Amino acid sequence: MKHRPKIIVNPYSLHFINSQGELRKIHCPFLARCRIPIKDLVFNETYLIAMVKKELNTIIIYIIDGKPYLHHHFEILEWI
Repeated sequence: MKHRPKIIVNPYSLHFINSQGELRKIHCPFLARCRIPIKDLVFNETYLIAMVKKELNTIIIYIIDGKPYLHHHFEILEWI
């Protein structure tokens, strides 16, 4: 059984275990590429994630230009 990695969220950072097993912390703002076009976002475009939220203790939301989007629509590229 594959277990899901633990992700700790606060409004301005994410803590998670990367694919090499290292604990990483990403501070907002950071860049992410849209993997699934949704609403007014374009596939493969890069967006600035200004803030992160966690709803219902499981759903991670990225805030882009003041609007909420599900995190699984994006691939994290880098943080600035």
